[in-house]
Amino acid sequence: MKTKVFRIISILILVVLLLAITTLIAGSVAKANLAKQYPAPGQLVDVGGYKMHIHCTGQGSPTVILAGGSLEYSLLWALVQPEVAWVTRVCSYDRAGYAWSESSPRPRTAVIMVEELHALLTNGKIEGPYVLVGHSLGGMMMRVYAQKYPDEVAGLILVDSLHEEQISRLPDIQQRLLQEALEQGRMLSIFNSTGLMALALQNIPNPGFPDEAYAQLKASSATSGLFKTNVAELKAMEESCAEVRALHIASFGDLPLIVLSAGQEETISFLSDTENQQRWEVWQTLQSELAALSSQSKQVIAEQSGHNIQLDQPGLVIDAIREMVDAIQK
Repeated sequence: MKTKVFRIISILILVVLLLAITTLIAGSVAKANLAKQYPAPGQLVDVGGYKMHIHCTGQGSPTVILAGGSLEYSLLWALVQPEVAWVTRVCSYDRAGYAWSESSPRPRTAVIMVEELHALLTNGKIEGPYVLVGHSLGGMMMRVYAQKYPDEVAGLILVDSLHEEQISRLPDIQQRLLQEALEQGRMLSIFNSTGLMALALQNIPNPGFPDEAYAQLKASSATSGLFKTNVAELKAMEESCAEVRALHIASFGDLPLIVLSAGQEETISFLSDTENQQRWEVWQTLQSELAALSSQSKQVIAEQSGHNIQLDQPGLVIDAIREMVDAIQK
C-alpha cells in the first residue's frame, strides 16, 4: 500500500514538474517572439557600458524631455508625445532597466539616474535647450537635473511630482506604502521573468491608448526587466529622497515653471480614512511648495485627474508644454 501511494505521489510531482518546464519554455518563446515583433521605436545610446533607449519625434527648439514616474517609461507618454511633436522636438526615454533600455550596474537612486539621463542626451546628441517634463518620481528627477545642469534647461513642468519631503513628513504611512509596492513589484517580477506575463498579455490593462501603442505597451511590459528594476528603485527611494534633500533645492530663480497637480484624491484601501486624509493634505502642501520654487511659476489643478494626469487629462499636459514652448520660442 505504501509503495502504491509513493508511486502516485511521484507521478504527481513529475507531472507538476513537466507542466512547469513546459510553461517556462512556452513563456521564453513568447517573450522572444514579442521582442522581435516590437523592437525599440527610438535609438539605443551607450551611456557607459550599457545602452538606454530614447525616442524623439517632431522638429524644433526647445527640445521637450518626458520623464516617467515609478514603473513608467516612454510609452506612458503615448497620449502626449504625438501632440507635442506638432510644435517642437519631443523625446521620451526609458530609464536603465525599463522597456528597451539595458540594465545598469549602478544603484537606482535619483542622482545616479539623472547622471544617466545627462549621458543619454549628451551621447545621443539630443540638443538643448530642454523643457523638462516629469511625472511623480520623474518630476523629482527633473528638478535634480535643473539644479545640476541649469545652463541646459529652459523650462520645467512638474506633473503631480514627488517631493523629497514626502517620506520624511509621513514616515509611517509612506513605509507601509513602499512595502506594499515592493511586494507587488516582486510578484510582477516573477510573472515577468518566468514568461507567464507574455502568455497572458490580455491581463495587462489598457490605460486608454490606441491599439498600436497598447500592443507595444503589453509587449514591452512582458519582455523587459522593468519590474525587477522597479523593485530596485523602490528599495532606493528613501536614499533618493535623502540625496535630493541634501541638494537643498530652494529656488530656480525666474526659470519658467508649471506645476500640474492632481485634483482628485486617490484613497489607499489599507489606510484608514484619517491616514488617507493626512496623505492627501501633505501632498497638496508639497505641491504648493514646488510651485514656489520660481518667480515665474503657476500651479494648475487637474480637477478630473488623480495622480496620473498624463493619462487622465493628457490635454492639460499638452497645453502646459505648448504654452511653455511658445513662450520660450518668442
